Amino acid sequence: MSALADTVRGPFDRLRNQLSARSDRWARRRQGPDTLAALLHRRRIYILPTKSGLLFAAVVLMLLIGSLNYANNMGFVLTFLLTGIGLVAMHQCHRNIANLTVTFKQADPVFAGDPLQFKFLLANTDNLQRSQIAAGFNNPPQVCGDIAANERALFTLPLNTKNRGWLACPRLALSTTYPLGLFRSWAWVHMDLQGLVYPKPAPYMIPVFAADNETGTTGLQLSGADEFSGLREYRRGDPPKSIAWKSAASLGVLLVKEYHEGGRTPLWIDWDLLQQADTGSRLAALCRLLIDADNSQQVYGLRLPGATIAAAKGPAHLHNCLRELALFRMPDYSHD
Repeated sequence: MSALADTVRGPFDRLRNQLSARSDRWARRRQGPDTLAALLHRRRIYILPTKSGLLFAAVVLMLLIGSLNYANNMGFVLTFLLTGIGLVAMHQCHRNIANLTVTFKQADPVFAGDPLQFKFLLANTDNLQRSQIAAGFNNPPQVCGDIAANERALFTLPLNTKNRGWLACPRLALSTTYPLGLFRSWAWVHMDLQGLVYPKPAPYMIPVFAADNETGTTGLQLSGADEFSGLREYRRGDPPKSIAWKSAASLGVLLVKEYHEGGRTPLWIDWDLLQQADTGSRLAALCRLLIDADNSQQVYGLRLPGATIAAAKGPAHLHNCLRELALFRMPDYSHD
């Protein structure tokens, strides 16, 4: 029996996959690509009965046949009542998802192996509460909730990662079976989104740094506190603790203290100093060195074949370096 079931299931699954792929391509051509804020107008919402809806329709059909056969007036009343309930449920199911606006917010970079979190904002601008709204990249939906009238809801959808580089976001499906579960209405959103995946960092390793081009030192031998270098006018975003309050009080102008790295030579994280044989292992080692240098508040630079990132520090600099590793491709010297 099991072998027979597998034999029957195989062609059925292939047929279902082919029909699903064809319907996906048809919907993509019909709708076209979406912007970062997509309105779910009524023409792009699809609706079909669920399994419970089909069973409900079969019961109503049998009631109708029995009422006609026996000329039972109460049977007709029940049949028409259930038919009306079904039609109202279909209308409300379609209305429950219509005219929502879905907006992409952000997808912060992650390391390979960690889930990439795509964040979306779902806005309900009508005086109608939306209930049991489901969202996800695959079936079953990954999040489900209600949105009050004239309110917005932020939801996050994870996407598994394996390799470094850009990871394309699949189409987003928003659906609902509210109010009775007899129908399922849904809409597809095709946003051209990508998330950045950094290489997975290697385990802890002994630091390996190259010598600075100018001083010939590695940066491990030097340390020192930041030294005061002068004052400048205040710019929006400067931290309050850096403001020279006494000077500001006497001059009537907000001034900010500036410092420079006192005696600290930059660390250089260099591709050529690593002993790993393959590209993936070297990138993992470089990723580990970058993270450790940033955690220790060092000033560091990155040297790769065909690219160099000047020495600096801070979250933005770390992101620039990790981004370079995520998108790294070995230069092609065959035409030189």
